[in-house]
Amino acid sequence: MQTFLQASSMVQLVPPSLTDVTRRALVPLRISDSVSSALRAARESGVHHFSVCHRGRVVGMLCACDLSQATPERMVGEVMHPAVMLPETRTAAEIAMLMHAARVGSVLIANAEGDACGAVTRADVSADPSVAALFEDYRCTTCGTLHHLPQRGDRRPCFSCRERTADARARATVGTSELSMSGE
Repeated sequence: MQTFLQASSMVQLVPPSLTDVTRRALVPLRISDSVSSALRAARESGVHHFSVCHRGRVVGMLCACDLSQATPERMVGEVMHPAVMLPETRTAAEIAMLMHAARVGSVLIANAEGDACGAVTRADVSADPSVAALFEDYRCTTCGTLHHLPQRGDRRPCFSCRERTADARARATVGTSELSMSGE
């Protein structure tokens, strides 16, 4: 009985690996792509985190949030952030600590050959209860998600909630101007 308890305790101490957390597909962008074409790629692919490449090498990364805050004619290379990349052999806890220290919401994952093969987000690694507390200051004030919040302790709505609010305001403005044009 005592041996069984010791063995089961040891299993609980093994930190989850990257294969235990969600890994998002990677859609590469080029530094010369326009922000408008990158936003189109985000909508078409349903991907929010991108690697940015130049001459076949990863030189940066960005999120759809970064793209939405830039003017459409700018180039991806002008709005990207330095790439934060870790080997797929790292644990969820190691990735979470790096994200927290680097103040980033996602990291690129490299395969054994060193090529970027996916992305892991703050929400992916926070599914591990042992690291969830690291990201409590990153929650959206509206919906509680960990997605698309650029700064720790920023305490504001996430990108999606801000977009929904902007859309609702735009619809309300259109409705109001239609009423005033009809003389009502």
